[in-house]
Amino acid sequence: MNQDYNNPAFKKLLKKLQEESWQLELLISGFAIFGLFQAITPLGVLSQEARNNDQILVFAIFLVATISCFILLFNLLLHVILRGLWIGALGLRYVSGDIDFEKLNYSPKFTNYLKKKIVSFDRYIASLENYCSIIFAISFLLIFYVLAFTLLIGSIVFVAEYILNNDDLSETFRYAVGIPLILFIVFGMLLSFFDFLTQGWLKKKQWISRLYFPVYWVFSFLTLSFLYRPLVYNFLDNKFGRRIS
Repeated sequence: MNQDYNNPAFKKLLKKLQEESWQLELLISGFAIFGLFQAITPLGVLSQEARNNDQILVFAIFLVATISCFILLFNLLLHVILRGLWIGALGLRYVSGDIDFEKLNYSPKFTNYLKKKIVSFDRYIASLENYCSIIFAISFLLIFYVLAFTLLIGSIVFVAEYILNNDDLSETFRYAVGIPLILFIVFGMLLSFFDFLTQGWLKKKQWISRLYFPVYWVFSFLTLSFLYRPLVYNFLDNKFGRRIS
């Protein structure tokens, strides 16, 4: 079963699913947008109640859930709009075909400019398809990023609360263990964020990558990145995905 992904029949099935995935995207987006609109108000009320009752952990959970809802809602609405534009462009292509710049009868200056910028209507449709597919995928990837950030902040709070401020532990142990852990998490966050912004610069340098690897390995568990790592690197292995990221 582990080798099924190398099977030609499986690859053919994946290609077919990719070509028809827009229908599932629209279906999922529609149900998700409806559900998100229904969930935002109750989540806001629950988070406010938790805040008023000084339930910090519960408030943090509802706050993260609310932020995630807004992120998903924005991205999925954008996805539906672009996918609708893509469907409209397909219908127009069926009626009118590709753009005939000569029939427009513009001056050579404008004709050459438009040919250079637009190239063809098919290219426009292909670009819309790429943006729609990537926006749909990145919508859920952003939720993992929010969750990762929350877990890292939670790790700092956990160390501060249960080690540094724990009177049941000796002062020597608290400071000898707690402070290095806090510093490791903070500097690890900064390194991971820098590596994210530079799209893997720390992984490209031979000697730096050896020093960064232990931090990367630990943070892959702290941020649960092992769950969504293939998505990240699939974005970064092509120019279009890097630009979107």
